[in-house]
Amino acid sequence: MKGQSQVVSVIILIVLVMGAIALVLPWTFTMIQKRKDMKSMDDIYNFFQSLDETIINIANNGGEESLQLKVPGKFTVYPESSNSYLNNSIVFSFRGLVSFIAECNQTLGADCWIPLNTPNTNITGTLGVDSSSVIFGKTERSGDELEVEHRLWYRILKDNPTHGYRIVLNTTENKIMNTTVGFIKIQKIKSTSTQSLTTTEINIIV
Repeated sequence: MKGQSQVVSVIILIVLVMGAIALVLPWTFTMIQKRKDMKSMDDIYNFFQSLDETIINIANNGGEESLQLKVPGKFTVYPESSNSYLNNSIVFSFRGLVSFIAECNQTLGADCWIPLNTPNTNITGTLGVDSSSVIFGKTERSGDELEVEHRLWYRILKDNPTHGYRIVLNTTENKIMNTTVGFIKIQKIKSTSTQSLTTTEINIIV
């Protein structure tokens, strides 16, 4: 009887341990995934800062350069000539469990795109005061996950009331392009000037 009691006790202990593991494992996995997603969010924003700096440098000095983001997701390039409201932008979409960007509340009619690098999101800015680019972020819930998007957009900077400068993004055949590879090549095409606007065309290859 004593031997049977010991066996039963061991079985009960094993069942309890296995039950505890079954409860802890999903929580542990979720916490590990959240840490990875927080790191990915940092990597994405740092990449967009680097992408912006690279585009501006190439616009000013010419040449070409390639960048790669090692985070699973999708890049979409909207050339300036596209009919999308996102034209002249590069957007990266990422799915995760956490986001540093406030979740969008569509029912309140909130503007989901939040500026991350400057409070001024006007269509035109002032040369020497404002940045030529605006980096936006957006978070929307999709089931148990969050759909997080970052967007790099270029606008006109004016040096006086009648003249401005603008970086224009182009793609192959000026079509909306996307990729899940994470590789982007930036090339300067040309700069042209009129009385009112100096335009620098940048080719984005994905």
